[in-house]
This record gives sequence, structure tokens and C-alpha cells, in this order.
Amino acid sequence: MRKNKKVSKKMSVVANRSAQIGSVMLALFLTVLVNLLANSSCAQLMKSIGEKEREIARLGDEYARESEKWEEMKSPANLERALLRHGLAMSYNREDQIVRMKSNGKPYEGQISIAKIRNRKSGQQVAQAGKRRR
Repeated sequence: MRKNKKVSKKMSVVANRSAQIGSVMLALFLTVLVNLLANSSCAQLMKSIGEKEREIARLGDEYARESEKWEEMKSPANLERALLRHGLAMSYNREDQIVRMKSNGKPYEGQISIAKIRNRKSGQQVAQAGKRRR
């Protein structure tokens, strides 16, 4: 008499192959999915970078225009016109009105000192007041 042997339920060769093919297919699917996500992310970043580059170019052009406009406004003729437009009768200093100072706060030799200027102004005011009384 033979013993009844239990039939082992080991995977067959076909089932084993199917599991290997399935795992390879799953890995391939995941690789394709990750690649698509990375490609989409890179495309989005490239689009964002392009927008930022266009913004930088636009701001650079605007800066150049405004800089040119400011330089034009600072020209001596335009400054005088703007002052006259606001009712200010101003002009540039004469050479004898310019006082060049050293770093220690004292004027260079041969320059008009601040004390002389103050004395002149106070003397002119006193002289003008005397003329008014007469």
C-alpha cells in the first residue's frame, strides 16, 4: 500500500515566469511614470524660467529708458527750464562763490573763509537796514 502523499502546491514553472514578467512590467511602468512626472516638472520649471527671463529683459529695457530720461532731465538746460517753470530764478554758482573744503572742515588756502562770508552777509544786512531808515 502506498501512502497518500499530499500534493504540494508549489508554484509551477509557468506561474513563476508570470511573476517575474509581472514584476518587470511593474518596474517598467513605474519607471515610465516617474519619467513622465519628471518631464512634466522640468517643462513647468522651464516655462517659469522663461517667464522670469522675459520679466528681467522687460525690466532691463524699462531701466534703460528711465535712466536715459533721468539723464536728460539732469542736463543744465532742462534744469534751468524746470526751475523757471516753478518760478525759481536760480543759476549756477559763480567761481568766486565756490568754497572748496578740506576733509578736516577748513577751507583750502586762498579760499574765502566761512567767517568772512558771514561777516559780509551781516554787514550787508546792517547796511541795508541803515539805507531803509533814511
